[in-house]
Amino acid sequence: MSIATTLLKGSVTRVSQTFVSIAVAFFMMPFLIHELGDHWYGVWTVVGSLAAAYHLFDMGMATAVTRYASRFLKLDDHHEANRVVNTALAIYLVIAAVIAVASVAIGFASRWFFDTEADKDIIQLLVMIIGVSVALEFPFNALAGVAGARLRFHQVALARIVTTLIGAGLNVWFISHGYGIVALAVITFATARLSNLLYYLICKSAFPQLRFRRRFITRTMGKELFQYSAWSFVIAIAYQLRNNVDNFVIAGFLSAASVTPYAIGVRLVDYLAQFLSQATNMFVPVFTGYHAKGEQAEMNRKMLFVTRINLVLAMVAGGGLVIFGQAFIARWMGPDYQIAYWVMVVLLVGRMIGFANHPLNSAMYAMNRHQVIAKLDLVEVGCNLILSVILVQFYGLMGVAFGTMIPLLVLRIVFLPALACRVLGMPASEYYASLARPIAVMLPTLAIAYYLVGQAGDLTSYLTIFSYAAAVAFATTLIGVKLSFSREEKDILRQLIPQQRLKALL
Repeated sequence: MSIATTLLKGSVTRVSQTFVSIAVAFFMMPFLIHELGDHWYGVWTVVGSLAAAYHLFDMGMATAVTRYASRFLKLDDHHEANRVVNTALAIYLVIAAVIAVASVAIGFASRWFFDTEADKDIIQLLVMIIGVSVALEFPFNALAGVAGARLRFHQVALARIVTTLIGAGLNVWFISHGYGIVALAVITFATARLSNLLYYLICKSAFPQLRFRRRFITRTMGKELFQYSAWSFVIAIAYQLRNNVDNFVIAGFLSAASVTPYAIGVRLVDYLAQFLSQATNMFVPVFTGYHAKGEQAEMNRKMLFVTRINLVLAMVAGGGLVIFGQAFIARWMGPDYQIAYWVMVVLLVGRMIGFANHPLNSAMYAMNRHQVIAKLDLVEVGCNLILSVILVQFYGLMGVAFGTMIPLLVLRIVFLPALACRVLGMPASEYYASLARPIAVMLPTLAIAYYLVGQAGDLTSYLTIFSYAAAVAFATTLIGVKLSFSREEKDILRQLIPQQRLKALL
């Protein structure tokens, strides 16, 4: 099976996994609120936030393991790959021990915030169960990059789909039979262990030469991993700040209630970005392989090709959200939240540009030059905060949206390509020229689609909205693929399509 076909399988299954996760979340949220009540669902949300905070203990190590494991596996250097995995495992065991101890301490400390003994006991138990569960996940991060290097994305996604559905089914049965929030924590613990086991089996199958030996643990490899992970940690912190700074600005300068319509717009953009990222964000191991073998020209060529694919997908998906977003929000949340649509449109511009040039990020990670991305992210977060604080006082929610979009747009269109192309040894003009054709094709196509949908009448039902959206997505994707790529690139895309009749469309 070719690399392109394997990546397509990974793309389809990863998108499916994201869809399943979002669908389960939409179903489980009202179910749990109804069954557990506002008090205990609120407690579960807080415990979940604590678990999310624990993941910052990774400190970017997973990206370092991914990069180095991918590099050595592409070179078939099994000894060095085992050094990476075993050294990372030793580091993660220490982190896991710290999280486990912290969970016990936080569990006892949580008793101070509640009055009744029953509440104190349950919440202490919840904090400990979830904390230990997260701690046990960390050692499996040592295998990060093994499945990716062998392009087993589809297997990992399928395993996650299975565990998500099993967990949802168990939660519905036990909670509906009155077992309460502790059962929810136990099920979360058990399904996490099943997920860890499946991930280990996938990695062991992908790398049969994997061995766990003390002699593979070395200080020099640990130093290399930490040097790489430091900048990844900075990027993770910047990502968290970027996602949360707007809410604090809105709550501080406007009101807590104003956060809600802004959050609706953000949620739609985030869901779209998740789908797109799952579809194409798989190229760090591939680019690492090219870099390890010294095939820089081929890596640059593939990077430009993937960038054009991302750009077409971003314009199809983002354009579709612009065309149908207003009708969808009115049907979903009601007519009082139309400001959320304009927030969404502004934020969407920056996020889709960021998605389109994400292959540049992947190339920088592959070449161990991701400190450039980290520094740009820090500048972006600082500019975001300053602009949002200034503009919110004049333009309200839209000021915050523009304060977020402007620095992202400038840094991703101007500074990232210039800096990344210098590292890649490629003229920035070549990068920009590769984007011109998809933009010239897609902008008028989407403008015509926007006009035609506007003439079709009111879109008031989900069936109508999704039917029109599917038709527009099919037509714009077909036009974009047919006119945005060279003959050679279309030949590559044709190889990914199993049906002869579908091949003819290209």
